[in-house]
Amino acid sequence: MSTTLSHTAKVRQSLHLSIDPSPYHHFRAPSSDSNTSSSDSAMNSSETAETSPPSSVSEQQDHSTVLCMYDFQSDNSIHLSFRKNEMLDIITREATGWWAAMRRGGNVVGWIPQAFVRPLSAEMAERLRSIREELRVFEYDAEQLYNSAPTSQISSDLESPLLTRVSEAENHIPARSPWSAPENQQRPHHPPSPRTPVPHPPLITVLVKRTPRNPANMSDIASRNKVTTHEPLSPLRNPPRRHYSLLASEHDSDAESPSASDRRRLEKIKQLTGSEEAVSFFSQANSPWYTKSRHSDQLRIDSDGQVRSGTTEALVEKLTSETSKDVIKAAQETAFRNAFLMTFRTFMTADQLFNALVGIYAMEYPSKITDPEYEEWKEKCSLPTQRIVLTIFTMWLEDHRLLEEEPHIAQLLTDFLNNVTPPLAVAARLIVKSIERLTFASPCVESPVVSPRRRRKSRDHKGDLLRLDPTDLAEQLSLFEYTLYSKVTPQDCLIYAKSPQLAPNLNAFCATHDKLASWVTFSVLNNEALGKRADTIDFWIKVAEKCRNMNNFASMSALITALSSVVITRLHLTWAHVGRKTNLDALSKYNEPSGGFAAFRNLQSNAEGPCVPFVGMYLTDIAHTKDQFEDVEDDGRIVFIKRQRWYETITQMLRHQLKPYNIGESMSIRGFISMHLRTTGTKDSSLAWSKSQEVQHSELAHADIRRGLEAAGF
Repeated sequence: MSTTLSHTAKVRQSLHLSIDPSPYHHFRAPSSDSNTSSSDSAMNSSETAETSPPSSVSEQQDHSTVLCMYDFQSDNSIHLSFRKNEMLDIITREATGWWAAMRRGGNVVGWIPQAFVRPLSAEMAERLRSIREELRVFEYDAEQLYNSAPTSQISSDLESPLLTRVSEAENHIPARSPWSAPENQQRPHHPPSPRTPVPHPPLITVLVKRTPRNPANMSDIASRNKVTTHEPLSPLRNPPRRHYSLLASEHDSDAESPSASDRRRLEKIKQLTGSEEAVSFFSQANSPWYTKSRHSDQLRIDSDGQVRSGTTEALVEKLTSETSKDVIKAAQETAFRNAFLMTFRTFMTADQLFNALVGIYAMEYPSKITDPEYEEWKEKCSLPTQRIVLTIFTMWLEDHRLLEEEPHIAQLLTDFLNNVTPPLAVAARLIVKSIERLTFASPCVESPVVSPRRRRKSRDHKGDLLRLDPTDLAEQLSLFEYTLYSKVTPQDCLIYAKSPQLAPNLNAFCATHDKLASWVTFSVLNNEALGKRADTIDFWIKVAEKCRNMNNFASMSALITALSSVVITRLHLTWAHVGRKTNLDALSKYNEPSGGFAAFRNLQSNAEGPCVPFVGMYLTDIAHTKDQFEDVEDDGRIVFIKRQRWYETITQMLRHQLKPYNIGESMSIRGFISMHLRTTGTKDSSLAWSKSQEVQHSELAHADIRRGLEAAGF
C-alpha cells in the first residue's frame, strides 16, 4: 500500500483539505518532497473533509469557475464526480492536468480532470447560472461558435433581450406536450486514472435529436382532431400547463427589437455584404435552437432556392415560415404559398390542412427552457408564426376559393377565429368579416355598363350571317367566350391533368373552340353560289381581325383553324374570289404550333385589358408536367416542383379572368350564336369532308364550262 501511494506522490502532489465555514475553503497542496505519510494524510483528509477542523495555514486560492462539458464518474474517494452542465469552483490547479474543485455552497473538495471542463469568465459564469442547467453547454458552445466567426470583432455580446414575464391573469393558448431540447449526445470515454497525466477526451460526434411536435403529423391530426367535434379548437379554451400568455395586450408592440449589440452586428453585416439575405442567414444560423424550424431537413431545395420535394409536415412548416426580408427570397416564398394553396388537394385534404394550421397556431412551447428563453421564443417564433397562419387563412379564403371548394371549412374557421386572443384578435375579426362578405354576397353579377361608342343599334340580321356587322358578331363572341372562360377554376385544370372528362367547366370552354370552327366550316360549304362562299370567307376573316383587336384569341384561333382546314383550302375557285386572303395569312402565323405556339404565347403575355386566351398550349404543358414528374419520390416525399410547374402554367392561363369586357349584350346576336353552335357545332367532321368534295366537283365542272365558253369567244 505504501509503495502505491509513493508512486502516486511522484506523479502529482498529495491533496490536503482544510475546510473553513466560508463557502470557499482553503486548500493546501504540499511540496513535492512530501513523504508517504503525507499521502496517507491526504487520503484521510479527503474522506473526512466535512469534519476536518479549519486550518490556520494560509494558502493561495484560485476561486475561478468552470463548466463541466462531460459526465465524470470515479470510485476514487479523492476525486470529485460531476455531471455534464454542472458549474464548479476551482481551488487550485496542477500542471499534471488535475484541478482541485468544489461545488458552490458545498464543503467537499476533490480532484477533477482539466480536459473535462472549460474555464469561464465571471460574466459568462453569472450568465450560465441564470439559465436552466441542462442548457448551459449549448449556450456555451453557441458563444464559442460566434466568437470564432469572422464577424466576432463586431460585438461579443450575444445576449438576447430579456423580456418581461407576462402575468398569469392574461389570456392563454394551449401548451400541448412540449417538445424536447436536443440533449442526446455521445459521452466521452472514461478519463484515465489520476496516477497518469490527464489526456484530452476523444472527439465526439454530437447526435442532435429533437422530438417534433405532434400537430405536424397529418395522420395524427386527422385522428386526434375530428372536424365535426371541433376538437382542434378546444385547447384554445383550456388553461395551459405553463401559465403564460402567448399573446400580449392589444396595445403591445408586435415584437421587441433586438438588443443594441445585435442591431449593430446586423447593420455591420448588411454594410459589408449589401444583402438582406446575408443578414437573414446570419440571424437564422445564430438563433437559439428553440426558434429554429423542426422539419427543414425534410425539404429538398435546388440551387435557385425553390422547393423540389418534401414531406407533408415540412411543406406545411415551410408554408408558415416567416417571410424573408430579401426581395427575391420574399417573392419565392409568396410564390410557394400560392402554389401550395392552389395544389395542396393533390397530396392532402382540406381538413388535414386546416387541422395542421390550427395545430401550428396553437404550437406548444419547447421544454427545458428558461423564463427569458420562453419570452424570446414567444416573441420570435410563436407570434410571427401565428400571424403567418392568419395570413395563410386569408390567402386561402380570398384567393384560393376556400368557400367554393370546401364550404364546410367556413364554420370551422369562424369558430377558430372567434377564439383568437389579442394582439391578433383584430386580424381574426377581419377574416370573419371577409367570410361573411363572401358567404352572403349576391351571386348576381351586374351587367357591364355599355360604353357610349357601343350604343348604336345592331343591324337586323334576320337569320342571315352576311347581314350581321362583323364587329357586332366579334363582340358577342367575346362576351360568350369570356363567360365560359371565367368559370374555369384551377381545380378544373388540375383535375383535367388526371381525368379530362371530370372537368366540366374547362371542357365546356374548350368545346366552344371546336364548335365555332365547325360552324365556320359549314357556313362556307352550305352555300351553293361561288360568290356567296367567297363573301362568307371574307366575312369570317373580318370577324377574326376584330377578335384579334379585342384580345379574343380563343375565337380567333377557332376561325383561323376552320378557314385554314383542308376542306376549305381545296376550294381553289372560291379562294380566287376572296379579297382578304392576305389578311388571313398574317393571322395564320399566330396559329402555328412551332415552339409550343410561341407566337400565341408572346401575343397573350403582352395583351392589355380584357382577354380570352387560347388555352391549347397550356393544357399541353399541364399534361407534359404530369408525365415528366412523379407524384411522390421513393422516400415518400411529395414532388412539389411538379405542383410548382402546374401553378405557374395555370396562373398564366387564368390570369385574365379578373378583366371582363365592358360591352353590352345583344340578346338577338347571342341567341343567333348559341343556336348555330348547338346545331352545326356538333356535326361530324366526315360530313364536312364529303360536303367539301361535292363543292370541289361543282367548282371543277364550273371551271370546265367557263373554259369552254372562253374558247368559244364568250
